[in-house]
Amino acid sequence: MSDGRIELHHQQIDEAAAMLRQQSQLMHEMMQQTQTFLTQGLGHELHGDYADAGQAYSDVLAKADSAMTDDVAKAAAALDEVHGLIRDSDRRAGSNFGH
Repeated sequence: MSDGRIELHHQQIDEAAAMLRQQSQLMHEMMQQTQTFLTQGLGHELHGDYADAGQAYSDVLAKADSAMTDDVAKAAAALDEVHGLIRDSDRRAGSNFGH
């Protein structure tokens, strides 16, 4: 609140959505690097049950990565949508009060 008026910092919300997407991309890349290490790097050194366990872990990472990436994308889209509604509401309220 400032001088009896509510101030919403739209830029901060935009930055939060962008940061959410950026961090999601970074996590996705790290998961892919781990999968590559498990299947191509370490995978050549593992044999038998260890190789099976490495592949199973890689498969779990792939599913988790896909789910995480989808969930974060949906969350960022929801944040954008809600922020758009708030912006529209601010514009309408401002026009009603002559601001």
